[in-house]
Amino acid sequence: MGRKIICESCGTEFKFEIAKDFEKCPVCGALFDEEVEDEGGEHVDVAVNDKVQDSLMYFDQIMVSQEHKGVIAYCKECKTLDFLDLDLFEKLADKEYVILKKDITIKCRGCGKEHKPRKILYKRKDSYAPPLPCCPVCNSAMLKKIKTSSKFFAAAAIGAFALPYNSKTFECKDCGYRF
Repeated sequence: MGRKIICESCGTEFKFEIAKDFEKCPVCGALFDEEVEDEGGEHVDVAVNDKVQDSLMYFDQIMVSQEHKGVIAYCKECKTLDFLDLDLFEKLADKEYVILKKDITIKCRGCGKEHKPRKILYKRKDSYAPPLPCCPVCNSAMLKKIKTSSKFFAAAAIGAFALPYNSKTFECKDCGYRF
């Protein structure tokens, strides 16, 4: 089986020999600017349409910690952050884009809408959402907020000795550090 060119925006497949000199898809006009390796080890050119800029999801960072490996994606529709496992992706270009594996689709956990393109573009977090805190010890973003009720019970149980605990806001799920 020879090389082929697949337009990511409309899904049209072209034989490489026929479409090798095309700069864009003759069906929808998307630019052919990425090269991805297919499962059989052959290269596949992928068309990336400018409409992807208006896609449902963007990714903010590729996170690799002791327990978690994945991509933090942001849904522009409902402003929900999703954590997507690293094994869902075929290609990672940090600070540019990530490409989902063939036949993988993702849905937003917040609004349930499906992200159609295989490509998820990078967009800085502060441009569309407030920055999330990271653990100062292990730099993990996997944090849990310390509840006010637990602070109240600590103060009721041990009084003034609970002050160091009650002044903290977050606890890291990876290393357990409270800050």
